[in-house]
Amino acid sequence: MARRIRIPLLIDLLEVEDAATIAAIDRDPRLDRAFGKAGPLFNRMLAGRLARIFVIDGIPFPTMRARHDGERRAAQAALAARLHDAALPELSGKHPLVAYVRGTGPREQVGPALQAVIARQFDPAFTPQEAEAQRLWDAAVRFDAAARTANPLLWLQQALFGTLQADRNILAGAVGRDPVAIHAVGIAVHNLVASLDRLRGHHDDPGRRFALDGRAAAIASLAAPDSVLRQAKGVADIPGGSLEPGALVRFKLAHAAGRTLDPATAFQSASWSACPASGFVFRLLAGIWTAARMQDDEP
Repeated sequence: MARRIRIPLLIDLLEVEDAATIAAIDRDPRLDRAFGKAGPLFNRMLAGRLARIFVIDGIPFPTMRARHDGERRAAQAALAARLHDAALPELSGKHPLVAYVRGTGPREQVGPALQAVIARQFDPAFTPQEAEAQRLWDAAVRFDAAARTANPLLWLQQALFGTLQADRNILAGAVGRDPVAIHAVGIAVHNLVASLDRLRGHHDDPGRRFALDGRAAAIASLAAPDSVLRQAKGVADIPGGSLEPGALVRFKLAHAAGRTLDPATAFQSASWSACPASGFVFRLLAGIWTAARMQDDEP
């Protein structure tokens, strides 16, 4: 299903929530995520804002790099290979992620604990003190919320007070100003938090608790990004309509993944922009579930 929001000179946005249609549109080389200043007013404003948010020291985040960017493709492949073989943290019953899924640990520890797991994939020595870890998580919550808002008044407020930039710098300082790592601990981490919430929900249900193994629990709990955005770089006839340069397409991944329960949809595995951390995330969720179940079985 696709929905077009189009007001001449103001906005041109196509929203797509069907997995097959998303995949078909995403294959069109005329759609990209290296946003340029083109299209109606709102499109230009949003594209410019994204380009200003997802950049550090002049280097765009990976989610802002073009599909044909050779450096991006090489870095994405290298990261995927490294994370494929990365060791999981030791998941004992006392680990805050395991404890939360079992209902014996507070949710407040989940975000900082996940940030630490992620950050250690970039810096194995990452060991923040409790106050520093909480400050990093608070920055991630604010940064993610600010980046998602489509309210131009809030855009202006953030620009005037510099709050978004301040939170981005907190995140950057914790992970060596690596744009890939900043995106991971500031944006992607929230999908993992949502996945842990789902894992806990399954654990709270006695039927699911005993029926699901690690793989099944990970599939049932995986939370996709709410949406990703693409921009038409030229005239493009696609499912849902004909696009002019600068038109925006929003892939509603969370909706699509929720209907298919297919990890490939959530991770966009067949796409040029596939998540390089898909294997690691899947193994982490399965490992947390397995550790929680092992604790359940102990006398």
